[in-house]
Amino acid sequence: MSSFRIRPAAEADIAAIAAVGARAWASNVFSFEPELPGMRMHVEKAFRAFADSSYRNVLVGELDNVVLGWGAREEDNDYISDLWVDPVVQGQGIGSAILRTLMSNIRDAGYLRARISTHARNVKAIRLYEREGFTVIERGAEWSTSLEREMDKVKMLAELR
Repeated sequence: MSSFRIRPAAEADIAAIAAVGARAWASNVFSFEPELPGMRMHVEKAFRAFADSSYRNVLVGELDNVVLGWGAREEDNDYISDLWVDPVVQGQGIGSAILRTLMSNIRDAGYLRARISTHARNVKAIRLYEREGFTVIERGAEWSTSLEREMDKVKMLAELR
């Protein structure tokens, strides 16, 4: 029987975390940003470096031992730094489940609110975050290390109950 679960990432998940992140990023960002030469390789390396150094701060969502999505709180505070779901399973509730778990962990750590940000043109993510109680609190340009240029970003906040 198939069962979806969310669990802390393990070192054995590093390759899957990097692969899912890179696929999700590319399928989303390249829908509204031009793909420049070498960008995809740069992003894949960035996700691998993140997974290598930060997997202990990652929660993975898996089905039948296959990582389908993941989220992170890099600094273990009220900020959700990452939420990525494999494009082939987006829209099936995986991102929502991971996001709710991250928000619960933030609340359990004693924080009264959760923060997250995304590209201002990432309408799917913004809608997901709004459904889970986030509101846009700021819009503006922010430097993207993955793209090595400024991007239009939205910062969002949710009050935790």
